[in-house]
Amino acid sequence: MERKNKKTKQVGNGEGTLYYSETLKCWVYQYYDTNGKRQTIKQRKKEGVRDFKARVTKVKSELDTGTYISKSAETVVTIAKQHIDTKHIDGFTTDRSYSRDLETLAQIKKTCGNFCNLPIQKVTIKHIEDSKEKIKKYANSTIDKIWMLLGKVFSIACSPSRKILIYNIMADPNLKKPISEKINKKIKPITKTEFNRLHDVLDNEERNHKYRNILKLHLIAGSRIGETLARSENDFDEVNNTLNIWNTLTQDENYHVVWSTHTKTYNKKTQIDEGQRFLPLDNPIFSEIADIIREEKSKKIKSLNNIHNVLFWDYQKDCFITPVEINSWLSRLETKYHILDEDDDEKLTTHRMRHYAITYWSELGIPQRVIQYLAGHIEGSTITENVYIDTSFSFVKNTLNKIS
Repeated sequence: MERKNKKTKQVGNGEGTLYYSETLKCWVYQYYDTNGKRQTIKQRKKEGVRDFKARVTKVKSELDTGTYISKSAETVVTIAKQHIDTKHIDGFTTDRSYSRDLETLAQIKKTCGNFCNLPIQKVTIKHIEDSKEKIKKYANSTIDKIWMLLGKVFSIACSPSRKILIYNIMADPNLKKPISEKINKKIKPITKTEFNRLHDVLDNEERNHKYRNILKLHLIAGSRIGETLARSENDFDEVNNTLNIWNTLTQDENYHVVWSTHTKTYNKKTQIDEGQRFLPLDNPIFSEIADIIREEKSKKIKSLNNIHNVLFWDYQKDCFITPVEINSWLSRLETKYHILDEDDDEKLTTHRMRHYAITYWSELGIPQRVIQYLAGHIEGSTITENVYIDTSFSFVKNTLNKIS
């Protein structure tokens, strides 16, 4: 590789071009990287020919073995946004899920500002370790989402199609997901006493309120509030005496309440909706639902905007009734009637009612597989028992008394 003639260029067979530049007064190696872009390596000041040759040989070897990594300006933020957008465009995420993914990306920008806009090739484990103090300020459920999206970003960067990184630092066994500084708070179902108080208020003082039947159906069915509000009179089969729960109200990317054609547990990949179920209204647990539906049907008014023929419709605004409106009414009921026990420091919400229904079914001795069906949970999911079922102390006492 010693220079014999300043005008001589040495050209390899498909391995790039090596030559001495009279202008730069150094050796130069030009080649095409894995992305087809032309790259140039120049002999550094005070770098001997032997050392420069070693660098050239290393590049050739990496190109031959497929371990070559091109320089990239891609960042955690740019890769994450591309991933989130692609999932949405390809139909794997709903508008609401897309918004939630963007929220997670916004949380990464807040907590990982020390590295999220750096070229990802320059990000180190220390960068991620240093971001943990801010990440820990969030709840564990949010940390899970942040960590999962970071893991996906680095995995994409290491993929054969991108080849931005050789090693996924998020997969390093020394890097551990941080634990939230916040105390995990399990949502408590309302108690049997609170349930009875609410039932009494709905059947007496608030019997004629426009939201009364919504809450009654919600309490009995144990459905998600979006599922309750999406019910149509067409879902009620009077011949077989069943109620079909097959979809929900959800939010679009602008947080507007919209009609969905599936439940929350719809799997877009398999196109199976494990959340769809039929409630047997001839069973004493659900029998009152049929009367509630008949009553709502008798009150229905024609509306051109109610194209889905939902049972519960805001005829004044001529739009869907939203979950926020129902929870706001519940808050007003609590202020007016003091439904919650004195030592209950949580708010009265529709979600706590759903927890009550699922716990109640469990205490009745209904098998978990049946409870998962009634609740619209995926069969075999641990969420039913770990999150929703909260055995009451009074139930434990009564069960023990039966044994003794």
